[in-house]
Amino acid sequence: MYKLGIIMIICFFSVCGFAQPNIKPEKFEKASIKNSLVFKGNITEVWDYLSDLGNLQNLVPSTIKKSITEGKGIGSIVTLSLQNNGKIVEKITTLNPKKHLISYTMIETPLPIQDYLATFSIITLPNEQLKVTFKARFSVQKANRKQRLETFNNLQLELLENLKKIKGKK
Repeated sequence: MYKLGIIMIICFFSVCGFAQPNIKPEKFEKASIKNSLVFKGNITEVWDYLSDLGNLQNLVPSTIKKSITEGKGIGSIVTLSLQNNGKIVEKITTLNPKKHLISYTMIETPLPIQDYLATFSIITLPNEQLKVTFKARFSVQKANRKQRLETFNNLQLELLENLKKIKGKK
């Protein structure tokens, strides 16, 4: 009798699954966010701090509780423990110290996004000024688009402002 009950439950869920209308998941569409900040600083010190993604909890404390980097250079893995107890895993895909450029992609995220690629770059300007740029591109569904764009914009601005506070010169 027990086996018959299990078989009936399996059949019920199988039939229900096939009886559902063919609902297509919402398509993901490309999006991007880019912010820059100019401030006085030593490019080597700023680069060393920014390119160590283990410092992300200091740069985005509202979101990131802890940041741990495993490995060095391209292919390094960065695990972010989030304030909401979520977890994001990132992988460094580009690291060019001469051009002060680092990129990473999310390989595990609870966020409703796909194909996330972020890039930090630093260029020198006259009078000891630096321009730090944080650019992210990703795919997102229309239903989440506005919220994701706003969230990533705020995250970028927070990171840049905190970098200026920590490594900027007065």
